[in-house]
Amino acid sequence: MFKRAGRGHEEGGIAGTPPGAAAVLCPACPNFDLNVPADWALSPFRWLYRVILALDANFRLANKLTRSTTQTDPNLTDGRAYMAPWDDYAAYICETDKEITDKYGDCSRFGALFLANMKGGKGLRTTGVAGCFCARHEFVMPLGLATLRVGERFNVIDYILSGAMTFIRAPEVTVSYDVVCQYSKNLTERLGKIRGVRVVWTGAQRLLSLANSGALTYVVPKFHLYAHKIWCQIRLAYLWLRGTGLTDGETPERVWAGANPAAASLREMGPGGMNDVMDDMAGSWNWRKLCEIANSLTERMERALHEALTQTAIFTEFTEALEDQDPARLQKERERHARWDSCDQSKAKDHACPYHVVKQNVSIAQIRRKTEEAAGSAQRTAAEGQLDDEVELARLLLKGLHIEDERQRISSKYQLEGGTDKQATSRAQAMNNLVRAISKFREDQELVMPATYAALTSEERDPSRKDALTVNLYMPSGPPDGDQALVSAAARAVEAKLRWASMVDELDNLRHQLRLKGCLNKFKIANITGQRANTRARTAQAAVDANVQRDADAYRRHRSAYLAIMGRGTWEETMRDLLVSDCRALGDRLLEQIEGMSQFEAQRFISERKGSTTSGDTHYELPWIWFSSTPESGLEITDELLVEWSKCRARAIHWVEEVRLLDAEMQRVLDFNESMALIWERRVAPELTTTLGDEDKLWAQDAAWADGVRAYACKQAFIRRAQAAKWREQFEQFRTDAARFLAVHTSEGISIDPLSMLSSEEVDDMTARADRRKEKLAKAKRPRRRAWDANGDEIEGGLETDDESADTMVVSAPAKSTVSKQDNGGKPVRRRGGKARAQKAKNK
Repeated sequence: MFKRAGRGHEEGGIAGTPPGAAAVLCPACPNFDLNVPADWALSPFRWLYRVILALDANFRLANKLTRSTTQTDPNLTDGRAYMAPWDDYAAYICETDKEITDKYGDCSRFGALFLANMKGGKGLRTTGVAGCFCARHEFVMPLGLATLRVGERFNVIDYILSGAMTFIRAPEVTVSYDVVCQYSKNLTERLGKIRGVRVVWTGAQRLLSLANSGALTYVVPKFHLYAHKIWCQIRLAYLWLRGTGLTDGETPERVWAGANPAAASLREMGPGGMNDVMDDMAGSWNWRKLCEIANSLTERMERALHEALTQTAIFTEFTEALEDQDPARLQKERERHARWDSCDQSKAKDHACPYHVVKQNVSIAQIRRKTEEAAGSAQRTAAEGQLDDEVELARLLLKGLHIEDERQRISSKYQLEGGTDKQATSRAQAMNNLVRAISKFREDQELVMPATYAALTSEERDPSRKDALTVNLYMPSGPPDGDQALVSAAARAVEAKLRWASMVDELDNLRHQLRLKGCLNKFKIANITGQRANTRARTAQAAVDANVQRDADAYRRHRSAYLAIMGRGTWEETMRDLLVSDCRALGDRLLEQIEGMSQFEAQRFISERKGSTTSGDTHYELPWIWFSSTPESGLEITDELLVEWSKCRARAIHWVEEVRLLDAEMQRVLDFNESMALIWERRVAPELTTTLGDEDKLWAQDAAWADGVRAYACKQAFIRRAQAAKWREQFEQFRTDAARFLAVHTSEGISIDPLSMLSSEEVDDMTARADRRKEKLAKAKRPRRRAWDANGDEIEGGLETDDESADTMVVSAPAKSTVSKQDNGGKPVRRRGGKARAQKAKNK
């Protein structure tokens, strides 16, 4: 680690290594000292020189409290690479722990925020590891790792972020964190309190300067975004922030996936051993990423060129269709985008965001408040014989809805029979309260709905406790014997209004529970191990599952009542029938489908305007609760359609940005290697760059030592230049394709006539390469299944699903493996049940 960092050629050697200096740096991130051109400030795309940092914590990488101490198990690297230096970090934690409060945030209360305030850590020296990473290239940042003492607290995140900023030389920084909406609050105040003696003070000051100048922005990772409130979704999304390309912010999850296999070993190590192993793993991870950076960039560029061509074509057609139909309204929408991009979005209203439609639905809570406010006026006029019938109806029906909710709660919470004495007492109390509520409801029903009350039997007017859960309330949606003459039109209208508001509320509650379910599932997979912890996690998941079932049943109940009042109609396109398959947790695949449906809506508008139908190639079985669209004609320009145009615009812009970013990153990788080669060439003669002490001078007189120093420096310089030459050749054709693409597409995602910018030969070549790229990517997406030949031997690489060759067999799952030694050089050959079983499966 120290040798490859050049510490044998630098002042002070290993002992004089500054904090973080032995880390492997990301070659593609902008760095004024290594890979940014001198005239960068003249570029119209300032975001090309932005660094995106991703933050997260991993609670699997915990360390048990054993007899080992820092004296018996010392740290060999101690802050010279990735892990925070012990003494400085411990002093910082002591200074800042006392300022931590136990207040939860007002947005996402999952995972990190719960653990931030938990009192756990019993039997553990550390409860996990927090990390800071390069979000685009998945490098661990220097001084970007630190152990967690009690949960994921913001003072730890401040330290690793400031440590990483010590090595950042860029004009802009974007911070990606799953709870950044809470983390960003008071960040500048916390940074200002970091003392000057701390190792990370320089980085904290740089971060503070960026924050004060408006060059620091915040985003939430793509998967975690939908667990946040709407306020965060429209202000902290990668897709709405210019200059981020196709970054998703889930880099920490990938890095932790590489580190988790070592969790069991790290848990048993002493403090020094764990620290050194973490440094070794981070160094190995970064070096592997460095060696693979060229392949990674070319693969991403190939996909970006293909997708960017598709998205810009869709957006260009979409824009032309809207301009042809209503150019004035489209111009207003462009002005709205400009205002949103230039304003302080944290203070702007939600309706100012062009990516969101503020729905004017009225919730049950709002109806209840307005009803109670109007009730006072009704009571004042009652003496004059002018009772407000609608107010009294609303109050009665609200009581009926409350009784329905209580019935559902009692049915799901309590067993009808059995249980402990305490459970039986609680069940009896709940039933008594329910009976009293029904009795009060009947009293009011007699006054407000006398015709309905007169048709009730004595048992229905005064139900017993055993009938309280099943007795019919006879709301306007379900009069006795279905006789609609017993219910006034006004009563039916009031209930319809209440049922609609209830459906809206229940859908919001259902989405919230499904978001929480998805987050719990992912958090459990990433951080929970062991039978006890999994049992506790399953208990939490079971509670969420019960809430999902409750909200789904409530929605179905309200929808059934609304259907009885209104009958079939266009309202069913908005409030659809809720199937079990619609109640899916929010996962990665579901997020992809949501984005796909947004793109599908744009294509549908274009197709319908042309008088054609959409292609059947794009089909998304997406639960309607996450993406509700109506089958109305796409020819009408509505607010929802303009939101889809805004999203389509954002996709096109970000794919163009991705192409431009990848092209810039390819150039930066080359410049980084050239700069590193120059640094190693200056190290060829260490006596000219370092001050030698008496002991070093003795070594310097040894010709073999001097030759070794020069040879290693020359070797490293040669490696860097050879890498640059190889990668330059590898990048050449991709950068040519990128230059041509950018020449015929604006930064706003609009396609330009290629012949107006390129020669016919270049256009033909560009088209041919685009066709080959499309065919290659389509082939890569084609599913392959495991396959076996007639002898039962597995075919390496499997077969495509459309291959029906007579001498092969494709099955969904192989039979139990058996391993036997055959005449194959003594090597074991894996069999899949033999020829007889293979023939049997083939016949089937």
